[in-house]
Amino acid sequence: MSTFRSALRVAWRHPVYLVSYLAILSLMSVLVGRLVADQAAAAPSSYEPVRASVAVVDEDGSDLSRALASWAGGRFELVETNGAQEVQDALARSLVDCVLVLPQGFGQELLDAARTGDDLPNVQATYGTDVQTGVLAAQEASQWVSLAGSAAVLEPDAGAGVVGELATQAMGQRADVATLTNADAGDAHTTAGATTYFNFSAYPIMSSVVVTVGLVLSVFSESEVRRRQGCAPVSPARLDASLLGGCLVLALGAWAWTSVLGLAVFADELSDVPAANLALLLVAQLAISLTPLSLAFMLSRLGLREQGLNAAGNIGGMVLTFLGGAWVPLSLMGEEVRTVAHFVPTYWVSDAVTTLLGASALTASDLARVGTDIGVATLFAVAIAALGLALSRARRA
Repeated sequence: MSTFRSALRVAWRHPVYLVSYLAILSLMSVLVGRLVADQAAAAPSSYEPVRASVAVVDEDGSDLSRALASWAGGRFELVETNGAQEVQDALARSLVDCVLVLPQGFGQELLDAARTGDDLPNVQATYGTDVQTGVLAAQEASQWVSLAGSAAVLEPDAGAGVVGELATQAMGQRADVATLTNADAGDAHTTAGATTYFNFSAYPIMSSVVVTVGLVLSVFSESEVRRRQGCAPVSPARLDASLLGGCLVLALGAWAWTSVLGLAVFADELSDVPAANLALLLVAQLAISLTPLSLAFMLSRLGLREQGLNAAGNIGGMVLTFLGGAWVPLSLMGEEVRTVAHFVPTYWVSDAVTTLLGASALTASDLARVGTDIGVATLFAVAIAALGLALSRARRA
């Protein structure tokens, strides 16, 4: 028991790591989770298209350019301007998002280009401070020009006014959209905050356990400490078991802290989650807690000390949680990143967390998937521990 208590005392004498890596990063995970939950709760139930503020400078004055200006007046919030000075003033004061300029000869050039197979003229556009909204408005104007060109080809004898009407009618066509929901699934964002928190909590677990456990193991690996242990009337196996017990308590403490904190803070979101799902969620979090324990053992066998352990724990925690999809959803990443993510334990635990918090009732396929995720994450810890043992034996040889 002396070795067990000594291991805990070594960790307790470095409270800065427990506070910074475990407590503060856990609170940051809570903040991120609550932010995601608030954003999900504030998401609009229906879609409202953006109405950009647009000014049209018609230098052509043809039937086709007037048709385009008329369409823009119905689609956007049209801002009347007279002369280049007022246009510049409107842009400077952010009164318009986009200025569409129709140069002289625009209408005839469009008709001629469409019926001869040449490239259609581009609508000249200048954007205000809200560039994204201005670009979207310019793209819709370009679409109107494209439809006018198609109408001119399909109706070769039609005049400019008819072509403009056909383009405006085509722009008014919209596909019917309906939202299909699963009555058994509930609100899609009900557990969004909790899911984000438990995925992100791998960061404080990884960094705190790697640093604290690695520090304990490095202290007990010093030659003077090993000689003292060799003189003790206790078998080496019992000494190692006591040391392992102290390190395991540190890992379990990090798991318990993050788990209890998440269950308490996100109790409102987790109130409808079945108890079996929550139990398996805790098992998944326990599986990811074993990986930094094995990693700390391997790093200590490599001879890393305090500074190296800090770098490995902090950077390694960020990289692993990134590949697990905590920072950015993996669906937004490239195929190469998604492939690499399969080779880190956080990916599998994140998949288990998402499945458990997204299912109102676990099916056989869900259980098989979660069991596979937890098993693979545990195998990562076993593989890293085996590598640490091999390194330790190689160094002794």
